[in-house]
Amino acid sequence: MACQLCNHDILDTVSSKDAKTKETLIIVMCNACGFVQQQDIPDEQALKQYYHDDYRQDYKGLYTPKNKHVYRAGKVAIARLNFLKSAGVNGGRILDVGAGGGEFTCLAGMFGFSASGVEPNKGYSEYARNEYGCDITTGDLDNLSRQVSGQYDVITLFHVLEHLPNPQQAFEKLYGLLREEGHALIEVPWIETNDASPHNIYFKAHLYYFSVDTLIAAASPYFDAIMIDISGNLKILFRAKQMPSKLHLPDASSVVSIKKRMRNKGWLEYLLKGGGLLKPFKRLLSRLEERKARHCSPRQILGQLYTSSINQYPFTVRYKATVAKTSLHMKSHV
Repeated sequence: MACQLCNHDILDTVSSKDAKTKETLIIVMCNACGFVQQQDIPDEQALKQYYHDDYRQDYKGLYTPKNKHVYRAGKVAIARLNFLKSAGVNGGRILDVGAGGGEFTCLAGMFGFSASGVEPNKGYSEYARNEYGCDITTGDLDNLSRQVSGQYDVITLFHVLEHLPNPQQAFEKLYGLLREEGHALIEVPWIETNDASPHNIYFKAHLYYFSVDTLIAAASPYFDAIMIDISGNLKILFRAKQMPSKLHLPDASSVVSIKKRMRNKGWLEYLLKGGGLLKPFKRLLSRLEERKARHCSPRQILGQLYTSSINQYPFTVRYKATVAKTSLHMKSHV
């Protein structure tokens, strides 16, 4: 096999076990660009069938969200929308790919966007249409890219890219769907984070594991990174280039840095710097907060969250400084 990002074939094993099932799962890192991926990428058709039928059941234990899941998703959606607002992205046609139960799509409409979504799981997409009246199609990015082009101002993928069989092709499809200099907001698990347990990182559903540099590299032929958030997960706002260009891979210093970071991840860092010791207490507080949503309808939950969020802007200009730093660690690749 070869690296999906740079096609280099010298790969080091970094893990051999699925954190959820404890079954064999070989995860490798590319020596040339530092990209981390599964050794054996599943067949694309098998992946589509899995996400259509079984993924939500396997990882959530249900086919439609409960009120507590609506509340959690609503809070996260508002933070993501405020992130967009802080970058000056305030309206237009927005498409959420992997829309789940539709909370982001519904709230995006409240924030002034013309919002729609696409979700591969039939249970969740039907739930979104029934509960919120959202324009959410049961399908995936491939379905859209065959039907429309240049129609959206913003496309969002939250914890979707790591599930897709070819990230670079995904960015190409996003580019085709966006209007000139449109925006793509991508959020993925961050392989460098210190707030994830060292024994809870690698799963069969996650085909790829991104650093800041490898995510920017995967997007580089079609997008420029303009804003980065590394507070937990990795979130990058990209702007579409006027014309596609060459692939820009992480350079040698970036590869050395990510290898060192992977070696240094451990329990002590997670418990102390990553806040692992406090997580049980935070989870308890969250559960107590979620109790107030038990007797509300899903739309009422989102409406109350929206009302309480007005005029809150939790993000700062530090993300632009991060872009300037990471852009130094890239090299052109023909």
